[in-house]
Amino acid sequence: MLLIDALQFSKPSRERFEEWRAGNLSAVHVTTAIWENSTETMREIGRWHRLFEEHSDIISPARTVADIEDAAASGRTAVILGFQNSTPFESDLDLVGAFREAGVRIAQLTYNTQNSAGAGCWEDDNAGLSRTYGKNLIKEMNDVGMMVDVSHCNERTILETFEASEKPVAITHANPIDVVGMDVELPFRNKSTQVLKEMAVQGGVIGLSMYPRIAPKGEDCTIDDFIDMIKWTVDLVGIEHVAFGSDFYMGHADEEILWWRQGRWSRSSMVPVSGFVEFPEWFDSSRGYPLMLERMAQAGFAEREVAAIAGGNWSRIFAQNFGS
Repeated sequence: MLLIDALQFSKPSRERFEEWRAGNLSAVHVTTAIWENSTETMREIGRWHRLFEEHSDIISPARTVADIEDAAASGRTAVILGFQNSTPFESDLDLVGAFREAGVRIAQLTYNTQNSAGAGCWEDDNAGLSRTYGKNLIKEMNDVGMMVDVSHCNERTILETFEASEKPVAITHANPIDVVGMDVELPFRNKSTQVLKEMAVQGGVIGLSMYPRIAPKGEDCTIDDFIDMIKWTVDLVGIEHVAFGSDFYMGHADEEILWWRQGRWSRSSMVPVSGFVEFPEWFDSSRGYPLMLERMAQAGFAEREVAAIAGGNWSRIFAQNFGS
């Protein structure tokens, strides 16, 4: 059985890689850019290539689903390089294929704000997917084999992306807003029932997240609360459209986290967010995954259902987008 976490953004280190192995993770999608331009992003990709060499006993790069399967069979964790924004493309379609050649397989269209491709979740729904660059970017990603991610987009951009993409679109890390409600720090990061239903029709997958700012009951979310959310989402969209995307992060300094919140375009965070937030005790690192799968089975999920949510669903749409 494959176990895939479709979004983590921890500072890369041997300690984190060992946690992946302790959690039996077959693959992790990691972030190489948020606000960075093409040159800055290539430096980060180069850093990851060096890490693959230095820690080749426990991690390896993933360019295809076969790479994930091979890594799992050899007792390693495959690393899928991705972006949480489309800024590294610099509105230049030629850079999409160039970054794919460098190993990038997943890219979000936006990170919270408006950009050339579309509108992020901090914007209102007056703006959506760009009819010019946004639609052409999606087509280029479809053509070269890079999966489109809409985790931080606003509702209109997401729905218009579903219409524009010929391949399944991912929500790598978010939760259903109708389960979580509005009494968490970042409720606008979560997705409506309409979005989830349209996602399923389009063939996509949502990675449910343990991140306390978007999880049921926030920092008080229990493992049972999380499993109840899995059940609710499965009942809504079907077992084949639900997976994991923890949004787990660790090891970053406060100034780096502030950079995620405001980039260069603001003097302060555009939304009120408290300081560093602790993940729940039952998921204080990737070591929490075996317990999660065990508790899912105890909650009544069949073995094939656990396997689908754990990694089978990501494996399917990865193959559809960037190759088997």
